[in-house]
Amino acid sequence: MSLQYLSTIRNATAAALASLLCVSTGGPAWAAETAPALSLPALLKEARRANPDLLAARKRWEAAQAKVPLSKGLPAPRIGIEFEEIPRRSVKFNQADLMYSLIQALPFPGKLSARHQVAVKEAQMAAAAFKQAEWDVASQVKDAYYELFMLDREQELQEELIGWLSQATTAAAARYAAGTASQAELLRSQAEQLEASNQLRVLEHRREAMAAHLNHLLSRPVHQPIGHPGPLPLEPVPLTMDEAMTTALELQPELLMFKYSAERSDAALKLAKRELLPDLETMFELRDPAMGPIGPWDLSLAVAIPFWFWTKLKYGVKVAVYDQQSAHAAYDAMRNEISKRVHEQWHEAAAAYDTAKLDRDGLLALRRQSVGSALSAYRGGRGDFMEVLDALRALQEQERTYYQALVALEQHIIMLEQAVGVPLRAAHQAAAGEEAQ
Repeated sequence: MSLQYLSTIRNATAAALASLLCVSTGGPAWAAETAPALSLPALLKEARRANPDLLAARKRWEAAQAKVPLSKGLPAPRIGIEFEEIPRRSVKFNQADLMYSLIQALPFPGKLSARHQVAVKEAQMAAAAFKQAEWDVASQVKDAYYELFMLDREQELQEELIGWLSQATTAAAARYAAGTASQAELLRSQAEQLEASNQLRVLEHRREAMAAHLNHLLSRPVHQPIGHPGPLPLEPVPLTMDEAMTTALELQPELLMFKYSAERSDAALKLAKRELLPDLETMFELRDPAMGPIGPWDLSLAVAIPFWFWTKLKYGVKVAVYDQQSAHAAYDAMRNEISKRVHEQWHEAAAAYDTAKLDRDGLLALRRQSVGSALSAYRGGRGDFMEVLDALRALQEQERTYYQALVALEQHIIMLEQAVGVPLRAAHQAAAGEEAQ
């Protein structure tokens, strides 16, 4: 093949690469705007302030708190007017005796306290539900942050691969011009370079999709530019298994919801039993106010007998008993579930840390040496392109494995935080501290 034809192939390849790179870096007008670097504590703080799901959970908690004082009040009193001895066959109210009455129901002792206890437990359940909603939103924000970190690293690896392939393609072209390499080898190197460039474009689209997801969590416009996460240090799991289990049993919000639900069922059963007891009703009547500020008056007492207890209230107690048994069983099941989550996520995080540490401290350096050796041999006319390509792919896969293990570690830490109920990383703790203040 002539050198002129070779030049034509190289020019066409360069044009295709330029077109792909242009498309991959192009996009809507808003994509050209500069975005500040991402700070995980700042993102978490913004999510707690702006996320609508979290706002709804907070308002449900506040509504439950507002119901607590209502549970302590007496039933509303009744004020009445009575006309006595209206003349027969007339409607002459002015000739009747006028009486004013005040009626107040007094629940049997213990009923109001039981109702108050039920309301308190419901408020505590709402508070735990709000805390769990906070964890859910925070976990989604953290997960999106680490996904963006991984996509950025994928793009860096792809750009690095394109650089290596460019050098290999240049060497293949030189060897083809010298007659020491086949046309198929040159075309293969160019095809690999084009495919790598297209993959870079795919990663750009995936990053924009993840950025839209993060903007949605923060209640921002979905097209708002998103900056890049900073470096991610490799840190071990910050607490032991026993510490994690002890903390989870004390502070995990979802478990606390089930605990308060069980305690509420106890109070509801106590209230259902006390509904069988009679209430007292008092009535104060004032006769003929024309006789002075305080004329003759009457006082009457009545007892509200739960006459239909065998068809109504008895079954209310039965329902409360079943609810109590169900709530306590659900609490025991959730304790087992939390224990399982803690064990699973702790061991998964430990495994990811060991993998990332091995990649960083040993395997990556060996893979890079292998690429340098294969590329140097190929430039010197020894070996073939497939050896270079295999070494490049092995290096890229090893780097990807390292970053995947690093991100997997942080994602398992996120799920471990949810299972434990407290922040475990310094950035997460800083965000929680700012929110508490």
